[in-house]
Amino acid sequence: AYPDFFKASFDFEKKYLGGPDSRPSRDERCTMMVMGRYEKEIDAEVLPLVFPNFPEEKFVALAEKVRASIIDGVKTNDWLSDEGRKGAIEKISKAKLQLVKPQTEDDWYFNPKVAYNIDRPIDNAESLGRAIQARMFEELKTKRNRNRWFMGPLTINAYYSPEDNQFVMPVGILQYPFYDPNLSVITNLGAVGAVIGHELGHGIDDQGAQMDAEGKLRQWMTDADVKNFKARGAKFIEQFDKAGHNGKLTLGENIGDLTGVTFAYRAAFPEGKGTVQEKKDFFTQYARVWCSVERPKYQEQKLKTDPHSLGIARVNEQMKNQPAFAEAFSCKQGDKMVLDPKDIVRIW
Repeated sequence: AYPDFFKASFDFEKKYLGGPDSRPSRDERCTMMVMGRYEKEIDAEVLPLVFPNFPEEKFVALAEKVRASIIDGVKTNDWLSDEGRKGAIEKISKAKLQLVKPQTEDDWYFNPKVAYNIDRPIDNAESLGRAIQARMFEELKTKRNRNRWFMGPLTINAYYSPEDNQFVMPVGILQYPFYDPNLSVITNLGAVGAVIGHELGHGIDDQGAQMDAEGKLRQWMTDADVKNFKARGAKFIEQFDKAGHNGKLTLGENIGDLTGVTFAYRAAFPEGKGTVQEKKDFFTQYARVWCSVERPKYQEQKLKTDPHSLGIARVNEQMKNQPAFAEAFSCKQGDKMVLDPKDIVRIW
């Protein structure tokens, strides 16, 4: 409808934001539109075809190992107050892990039923929009379903919801290198285990401390705990500034990465017990998760706006804060991947 405006917008995105060289074909655009509007409906049909016989119980057991590792770590923490320790343990213990796929139709949260006309695509889209809006207003009168999924299970993503104290990890992301049921539990903990620890860790960081185990706005850490937490992570600002990032912008996610790797490692190697090769496999698989190739302009945009560090920093800068990494790979003081002990960030 507005070709001049579209061309200007497309050219701007390509030049400054790392956009593609050419517009996708009409078939691809139509497919993406349908996938966007009927994500859950399509996923429900396709999931059994692309993930037949997925070992759901095996993966859930792995996630619970990470949860148990976090709880054990909080119990032995030496700087939290008794009040803060109690709140953190309660929050992680009660966190709902919604893994792999929704379990009931209500949890799927499909679109409301609408009559469509194959010859009127714009009307169809508007009809669906009105139906979704009408349902939303009706639901304001009822109690919210806290188990409901807000992304399709084939989505390659995961998230933690502080309002529900809920962690969602759909089956879409549970592919190599994040997860491979044919690999050892230890290797998988280095990848997906660190992601689980990262997301659950947000529940007990300085922001997560503002909401309790029920998702209510109540600070369960003491003010001294929050101050201590922030002080412990502050060294990351200078470290990531030196790595070419905005240390303040990425601080929260960098702490999340540190938390994830730390608790996943403890889940993989209780009391540090394990072979050198197993430890190498753990850290190598973590690195594989964040391998990436990006357009320079897109990378430039991320450095200015994304609270997550670039993949290379999520690996190298984090490993510098893991003494077990240096031990496994025989790094010594003065090597690029070894920090001065006083500069290592330790939170949990």
